[in-house]
Amino acid sequence: MTQVAGTVVEHRPLHAGVLLYVWVGALVLIPSTLQFAPLGAAGTPAQVLGVLAAVWWFAAQLDRTHATLTPAQPTRTAMSVFVLAMLCSYLAAVRRPIEGVEVSGADRGLILVVSWWGLVLLTGDGLVSRKNLYGLLRFLVVCTAAAGVLGVVQFATHISFVDQISIPGLTSRTDLSGVQARNGFARAPGTSAHPIEYGVLLTMVLPLALHFAFHDVRRSRVVRWFPVLAIAAALPLTMSRSAFLGLAVVLAVLFPVWTARQRVWSLVVVAVGLCAVYVAVPGMLGTMLRLFTGITADNSALSRTDSYDLAVEFIEQRPVFGRGFSTFLPTYRIIDNQWLGLLIETGVVGALAFLVVVVTSLVQSGRLSRRLPDPYDRSGARALMAAVASAAVACATFDAFGFPQVAGVLFFAVGCIAALRRHARRDDGSPPTGAPPPVLAEVHRP
Repeated sequence: MTQVAGTVVEHRPLHAGVLLYVWVGALVLIPSTLQFAPLGAAGTPAQVLGVLAAVWWFAAQLDRTHATLTPAQPTRTAMSVFVLAMLCSYLAAVRRPIEGVEVSGADRGLILVVSWWGLVLLTGDGLVSRKNLYGLLRFLVVCTAAAGVLGVVQFATHISFVDQISIPGLTSRTDLSGVQARNGFARAPGTSAHPIEYGVLLTMVLPLALHFAFHDVRRSRVVRWFPVLAIAAALPLTMSRSAFLGLAVVLAVLFPVWTARQRVWSLVVVAVGLCAVYVAVPGMLGTMLRLFTGITADNSALSRTDSYDLAVEFIEQRPVFGRGFSTFLPTYRIIDNQWLGLLIETGVVGALAFLVVVVTSLVQSGRLSRRLPDPYDRSGARALMAAVASAAVACATFDAFGFPQVAGVLFFAVGCIAALRRHARRDDGSPPTGAPPPVLAEVHRP
């Protein structure tokens, strides 16, 4: 409750869970290449729902009983700074001599930013309880596990299957009729636009699947561990360096806080998994190793490093606000490095603003993983931290913002960290340091 002009205003929750559930399903289960044609690359169903989330959140602020502007939230502040930086880059784009195709790109980029902003705001403020938060995360894990099963089938059959999906009003921006290959092995894409996006998506959701597998003890072992198995089985089939690098980051974040038993079992599972790959798919393990040992002769890696000099030239031309978000089109050059892409399109200001969002989320989730009184919440915070960290590192290996599933889950995780922080704080706004506050005591195991 808040007292305004002598009147006590009772805040009512936004109850945005239904919209967010629909968003998760649309993001993971609908092929990310399907979009509303008039909106172009910014017109996937999930991104449109993100814009609706922004409208919902801002409309709620007009009603004092729903307003959530106070107290201030670090994640909300950081995200608002990011959006402001993107607006500055948009103004920098339209003020310079610019072609029409770049104006369209800048407009699409602005829609994307609004969608991500709305997703963070509504996730952070629109979930009425920890039970809703964990239910939504569990749904994300289940949907990703379904995508993992699809990836295994795609690898075994060399058939995409998603090209047979037809949704009225949506058109595909790329051909999904086949499965890509690397060194003679099929690369499973799942419902993603590319195996790289698919692999990074699986890597980001894996720590959340592990969280529920370890801590949802009221559910059967099959229910808890099947998503982990499906995601882990599909991950190597993407044959993506970005995914393997992200997996290393996930393990680096989770391993220090796991119990001795969890560490032993994780090492056993990794060893058994590698042996299974070696026996079931001869030659794949060697191919996976060559992704890193033979990187100096790999055309994919060389195309990235060869772009660095060109990127520096563009950064030097407009170092402050860049040339405009989403105006450096793929037809010019594919940089395959989102951090460099941000420096080119949004300048130092935009890249630092995104870094602030990432660091703020990592710091907040790190604090929650140490300070929360409930082990379930500490584990959940650490899993979200691993998801954001793996995505941030993967941004250095491909243009993540050009892939809706990875960008969507990244900002969704940022919003979930804000939601967990909001539900875990005491009424006076101080971090929990002792016994669980009332909201935690009411729902000990979501």
